[in-house]
Amino acid sequence: MPSIDQILRERRRAARRVPTPAQEVARFARARASVVARRAAVTTTTTTTAKDPPGSAAGGGFSTGPVAFSQTEAGLRFADTTQRSLLTIQRQNAEALARKQHADDLVLQASEQRFVARQLQKRLDDEAKIRAEERERVRKANVNQLRVERQGTFAALMKQGDQARAVIFALGFGPENDVFDVRARALGTTVQELRGAQALRTTTQEALSRVLDRQVTIGREGVRGLGSAVGAARSFIQGGADVRTLLTSAFSVGSLRAGERPGISAARLAELTAEVTPVGLL
Repeated sequence: MPSIDQILRERRRAARRVPTPAQEVARFARARASVVARRAAVTTTTTTTAKDPPGSAAGGGFSTGPVAFSQTEAGLRFADTTQRSLLTIQRQNAEALARKQHADDLVLQASEQRFVARQLQKRLDDEAKIRAEERERVRKANVNQLRVERQGTFAALMKQGDQARAVIFALGFGPENDVFDVRARALGTTVQELRGAQALRTTTQEALSRVLDRQVTIGREGVRGLGSAVGAARSFIQGGADVRTLLTSAFSVGSLRAGERPGISAARLAELTAEVTPVGLL
C-alpha cells in the first residue's frame, strides 16, 4: 500500500501535467495567428481569382470552385469562438482539478497529522507505563528493604535482652516502630506484625506474670500490671540472670496508661532494688 508521501507526489506530478492558464493563452495566441494567416491567404486567393477571368493564363485556365466553410469569414469566426470556448472549459477544468487536488491534499495532511498524533500519544502512554512500572518496582524493593530492616531491629532488641521492647516492636507499636511506620506510609503501605509476634507476646506475658505473681499484659500502651519496682525486688534478686534481664526490659518500658508507672532505666531499677534488698542477698 503506497504511503501518504507517495500519493502526494503522484498528485503533484499529475497537477503539473495539466496546462496552466498561461500555457493555454500562449496556445490560443498561436492558434489565433494561424487563423489570421489562413484568413489572409483566403483573401489573397479570392482577390486573385476575381481578377483572373476563367480560362486566363493567371488562373491556369481553371475555375477555383467553391470555398470551404472553414476558410470563410463565418467559418473563421466559428473556429475562433469554438477555440475560446474550449480554452474556457479547459481552464475551468484545470481550476476544478486544482481545487480538488488541494482539498485532497488537505484531507491527506489532516489524516497524516492524526496518525502522527496517535503515534505520539501511544509513545507517551508507553513511556508513562514504563515509568509507572519502574516506580512500582522501586516501591516494592523499598517495602522489602523496610521489612528486612524491621526484622533486623527486632533481632537486635532480642540480642540485647530487651525482650519486652522487642515484643512491642514486633506488634507494630512503640517509639522504635514510629520511624518505620512513617517510611511505610510514604511507600503506600502500613507496618504489619512480624511473624511470631503474637506467640512471643503470649510467652513473655506468661513469664512476667509468673515471676511477679500478678497479671501482666503487653500491648500498645506498654507493659501493664508490673506494679512497683520495689515490689519486684525479691523476684529480681532471686530469679537469676534471665529473670533479671526480663524484668529490666519490662520496667524500662513501663506503662503509658494513666495511674500506672512509666518506664525507668536499668540503673534506677538496680538502685531501687538495692534499697530494699538485704546486703546478704547481694
